[in-house]
Amino acid sequence: GYEFQSHGVIEMLEKLLDKFIEERTALEKSEMNSKHAYDMLMQDLTAQIDQATQDRTEKSEIKAKKLQAKADAEGDLQDTTTTR
Repeated sequence: GYEFQSHGVIEMLEKLLDKFIEERTALEKSEMNSKHAYDMLMQDLTAQIDQATQDRTEKSEIKAKKLQAKADAEGDLQDTTTTR
């Protein structure tokens, strides 16, 4: 009878398929980890930018209030000095 001669080739191809699946799974996991790290970094940097913007706005408002208070005080001093 005829004996199937391709058994070794099929076995080799099956092992290659298993190896490729393992490698693909490892690469997908690595890619997911990299994407997660990137997303976390972007979230952190966005939060830092938002906080810095808020701090800058608050400092500008405080500076404006101080300048207005100084101008008011100088105006009051001028009025007091003039009325004497």
